[in-house]
Amino acid sequence: MQDPDVLDTWFSSWLWPFSTLGWESADSKTDDLAAFYPTTALVTGYDIIFFWVARMIMAGLEFTGKAPFRDIYITGLLRDKQGRKMSKSLGNGLDPLELVDEFGADALRFTLAFMCAQGQDILIDKDSVKMGSRFANKVWNASRYILMNLEGRALVKDPALLPVDKWIYSRLGEAAGIITGAFLSYRYNDAAQTAYEFFWNDFCDWYVEATKLSLKEGDGAEKDRAVTVLLDVLAESLRLLHPLLPFVTEEIYGKLPAEIRAGGGAGPLITQSYPGRRETDAGAEADFGFIRELVRMVRTLRSECTIPAEKKLRLLVRVSGGPAPKGGLAPGRREAFLRENAALVKLLAGIGDLEIGAFGDAAAPGFARPRGSIGLVGSGFEAFVFIAEAADLAALKQKFAREIEKDGKFIASLEAKLANENFVRNAPPDLVAEQRVKLEESRKRTEKLASYIKDLA
Repeated sequence: MQDPDVLDTWFSSWLWPFSTLGWESADSKTDDLAAFYPTTALVTGYDIIFFWVARMIMAGLEFTGKAPFRDIYITGLLRDKQGRKMSKSLGNGLDPLELVDEFGADALRFTLAFMCAQGQDILIDKDSVKMGSRFANKVWNASRYILMNLEGRALVKDPALLPVDKWIYSRLGEAAGIITGAFLSYRYNDAAQTAYEFFWNDFCDWYVEATKLSLKEGDGAEKDRAVTVLLDVLAESLRLLHPLLPFVTEEIYGKLPAEIRAGGGAGPLITQSYPGRRETDAGAEADFGFIRELVRMVRTLRSECTIPAEKKLRLLVRVSGGPAPKGGLAPGRREAFLRENAALVKLLAGIGDLEIGAFGDAAAPGFARPRGSIGLVGSGFEAFVFIAEAADLAALKQKFAREIEKDGKFIASLEAKLANENFVRNAPPDLVAEQRVKLEESRKRTEKLASYIKDLA
């Protein structure tokens, strides 16, 4: 027979939202209850939705007439790399204090935010936190490099902006909009991934590298202008990253010049206004995007040909006067814009000698592909990299031939798998789609390597 005096295990828990605020009856109106009930959001795991969350809502509606919270954010569970729930009996748990001691609180915080896709559990081990640690170190080292270049520099009021400056502000605006939207909709992984892509790729790999031209070769006035813009972008970036890396960004922000920090208000970073949504600049995106596409293609070719970064290449670029792709640089501006930014292209792509011209008539002298070069075709340009001057052509062609042979075997295996009706019918659709993408990518790579061999013949 059931004991009538036994309460449900969750009895006190489902009364918690209002019972802790001085509630005693339907007529209770304490100051705490008025101030803190209902609250904004509840964060909890999916394994106790019925036992706790649903009961809190029912109790709140029954005894106060109001649901205890507006939003419910359901997190995934932390599991080990084998997908097992962490428990003492298995000994597969991770002590967060030990992880903080080894990697830092910011590294653990950022890693968890980066991995917490909605509706999915997180498979994590100690090595996973290294990703967050590397990103925190990247933010620290990039900021240190910028601060090291402040000696002897004077900040400029309302500095003029180069195309690359306008581009990074546009990228910052887009990242701020995406991250703000992600935070408001509890998509913390999207916020972390966007922050990572913006700071590591756009800011560090492109913008900071581009500013080295001004910092190394510019006169005093140009260096002052470049440093001012660089510091302003860094300060805005730190505000953007602060919710994800609070300790590192706060420490760096405190080392910025007072004029830069004052731009967001006095006091520590945590008290500053968040960047929020900003305007983007389609024109700046198109302008610098033209240069970035060219540089990326040269960098990729350099990597495929295993040419060291310190080896300077010779490059011929012929600019098309044809129609611009959607959002691309206008045809009439391409050649002039490339000439104006030739030094930047040479810096970013590791070019020693850069020749720029327009597409000519097929019968005109010099129209044929230059001997010993590999051709690259982009949006509104054709580029020729003189590989013969930087690599052993015979060895390079042998390398490409070996890679084509290897890829050919892989392509044959994928084709056989996808030709198997049982596999296509019974395998998960995502797996079949993944195999088709791999096949298409392998075919394109093989075609590209074959074109390289043809160019060098």
